[in-house]
Order: sequence, then C-alpha cells, then structure tokens
Amino acid sequence: MLRALGLFTFVLLGGLLTYPAHAQNKAPDGFVEMFVAGVLPTEGGPAVVLRDKAEKTMIPIWIGMSEAHSIQLRLDRRRFPRPLTHDLLDAIVHDLGGVVVKIHVDDLKGDTFVGTVFVKTGDRVSHFDARPSDSIALAVGNKAPIFVSDAVIERINTKKDLPLPHARGEEDDEEAAETPEKSPRQGVQTL
Repeated sequence: MLRALGLFTFVLLGGLLTYPAHAQNKAPDGFVEMFVAGVLPTEGGPAVVLRDKAEKTMIPIWIGMSEAHSIQLRLDRRRFPRPLTHDLLDAIVHDLGGVVVKIHVDDLKGDTFVGTVFVKTGDRVSHFDARPSDSIALAVGNKAPIFVSDAVIERINTKKDLPLPHARGEEDDEEAAETPEKSPRQGVQTL
C-alpha cells in the first residue's frame, strides 16, 4: 500500500514537474502580465505594442527593424529561410536543455526599457539582462508570458485617445483594431 502510494506520489509530482514551466507562472508582485498586440510602423520607427488582458493598458516599445521583423514572423508563426538571431538563440537554449519560462520589462531608464529573460535548465532558473525587444521576440517564439513592472506602467505618459489593438496569441481570434498612424514616442493607454 505504501509502495503504491509512493508510486502515485512520484507519478503525480513527475507530472507536475514536467508540466510546461511557463504555464505555472503568474504575475509576480509588482508586475502585470501583458500580451503582444502587434508590431506597428510609426514615425519614430517600428514599435511593439503590449497590452494587458483587461485591455486597459497599452505600452508601445520602440524597437529596431530586425527585432520588429523577428517578432512579426513569430506572431505569424512563420520562419525566415535561414535562422535569424532569435531563432539561433532559441536553438542554443533548447539544445542545452533550457526553456524560456518568462520575460520581464523591469525598468525604464531615460528612454531605454530594461528587460530580463528567465531560462530554466533542470531545477535551475537563470536570468539574463536583455533588451525588451529581444526578450519579447523570445517570449513570443516560446509562448512564454510577458510581465511588465507597475513602475514602468506608472512612468509612461497616459494617452486616453488611442485605440487599443487586439493582442495576438490569446484565446479569441478577433481582428485587430485599427491603430493610429502617428504614435507618441512614449505612451501608455489607460481606459
């Protein structure tokens, strides 16, 4: 009986331990889970737009063209004929037995966002300083959650007149709302 109970516990715990690590994540204290609403062309260059699940907050993060291209390909579940930088990094992480479990957008220093990528290998979770554009590309490619600190959300200007695009990767597949052609360089939309 004890042996059967021990086997049952081992199977139960084994199932929990092999469950995708990112599925067990919830927003840490001081952070809000956000989703990629899209990559938009703006006068200031491409921006990846994050929004919360309640559709009350939107954060544009201005990024480079190569990061915008990589994020868009990953959102569309398409691949470039040859591996791009984020594809290469994914392959290295996976080949070494790791998995990207979550990313954070931790801070805003001047006009520069600061991020962290969390990679789990075995029982160890390592965290790496990273640009949010690279972090978001990795999160989208690995279906890992994106968390933005309350401090970042509070520091961004509030714009209530901008429509929110619909986030991709959520359960419903409604069409994305139209987005403004001109976006402020910084801005969080709170409805």
